[in-house]
Amino acid sequence: MRMSQILGWIGARSLKTGVLGNWLDGSLTSQPLNNNDTSVFLFRAGWTSLSTREGGTTLNKYLPLFVAGATVLSVGANAARVASVPITHQSIAVYQAYPGDSNGTNLSSKGYLGAGSDVISAVPGVLSIEGGANWENFVGAAKDGIPHISAGQSGNAWSIKNVVLQKTTPPYIQCSDVFPVKNIPQQGTANIRTWWPLMYDVPGTNWTLTILYGTTLPYDDDGAGPNPPAYVHQEVWKWHVDATLGSIANAVRLFHELPFGLDEVPLISDECLYPQLLSWLSSAEAAASAGDTVSAGLILGDFELGVMDACIGASPAFPSPTGPGTGIANTLENPACCKLLVDIEYVTRGGIFQPNK
Repeated sequence: MRMSQILGWIGARSLKTGVLGNWLDGSLTSQPLNNNDTSVFLFRAGWTSLSTREGGTTLNKYLPLFVAGATVLSVGANAARVASVPITHQSIAVYQAYPGDSNGTNLSSKGYLGAGSDVISAVPGVLSIEGGANWENFVGAAKDGIPHISAGQSGNAWSIKNVVLQKTTPPYIQCSDVFPVKNIPQQGTANIRTWWPLMYDVPGTNWTLTILYGTTLPYDDDGAGPNPPAYVHQEVWKWHVDATLGSIANAVRLFHELPFGLDEVPLISDECLYPQLLSWLSSAEAAASAGDTVSAGLILGDFELGVMDACIGASPAFPSPTGPGTGIANTLENPACCKLLVDIEYVTRGGIFQPNK
């Protein structure tokens, strides 16, 4: 059996009758296979002509070439097709702010009493994706000791075929003009951002990293899973922004540390409001832990109203600690006020307080 006139993009794994067409870096090679082998075909577009000799008769058959996607089809010798599925990893939660300090280097001043406590109590969150050489940190074949392909190499090896990162944000009722729904696709290693500051990313924001790679020999990418050994493999890695009452409290602390532009005040500039915000969150968390979700929901309602009343679209004209003009920054560059509102909407979504949030 032989394959001819390949008008597609990816090649083949086998056809039971014994000849393998193997694609790698645009080339097509053949080698004999045993009768128990399975077959996988991935194509991009067009048609392929397949010539088969059966009992001395040549039959010309034409097969459509399908777009290569998330599913790889495996055709058994005497069985129905089996779909190989991508290796999808559990989504990892990240947060806009985390507990943190200056490691004892930025302390309050207490005059004759000397240095006080660390003034830094929260730090910004960052999603950092470290791919390693050729994305090896996210390739199962590399984890299993299979090397990246190189010139003159023998044995099994792997090579990246495509890398895509997609960032999506969910809809919100409050502040939908500030945080609209977004879908940001990036393709190709050189075009993919791997460092994402999280301070203003809304809860429910997702990043999905999809890596398509090939191996020179069949490789079983899921061990005891359903996938048969194959030449084409897909890994899917995910991250999502989560929010809890504790993480929202960290965001409040962070907004009290970071400056509102050049105007000598923090993003939360009302020094009387700041401890009240933390008190509301602490009381709500205590009520929720005690199973009193009614009280927790009412307290969070007070929190929302307090935040909404304190939104300011311009920094204070004078760095007063409280009073007129102070509040919580809510500009396009620093939408701290709206960020707190959507965080609370997330943990109370549906109008029913969710204790697990």
